[in-house]
Amino acid sequence: MKVTRIATLVVALCAGGTSVSKAQAPDQQGEGRGREMGGTILEGITLTDAQKAQQKVIREKYAPQMMQLRKTAETTGTPIDEAKMAEIRAAQIAELRAILTAEQQVIFDKNAAELKARTAERKK
Repeated sequence: MKVTRIATLVVALCAGGTSVSKAQAPDQQGEGRGREMGGTILEGITLTDAQKAQQKVIREKYAPQMMQLRKTAETTGTPIDEAKMAEIRAAQIAELRAILTAEQQVIFDKNAAELKARTAERKK
């Protein structure tokens, strides 16, 4: 009985420790929740420290707006205003693209096109 409890505790601690360490590990390029802004769209792009700081400012600028849309949908029981969400994302992506060099923008545009194609495919 005691061995079973100890084994269960060990498994729970290992699982909990893994979850915490994964939650604290930043993504490859960004620390954002969504891969669109933190990973996929920036895949293959190495940001400078200054660009990372600018990316963080951009993310923090738009996060409250997106959160408010989600919160409104949740409290009213209505779907998220997808048009408004797309508008916010487009503005955020445009600002993010603006901080990149011309070489980085080429990769960014390719990633954005691939992301858009995957999104369209999922909606089918």
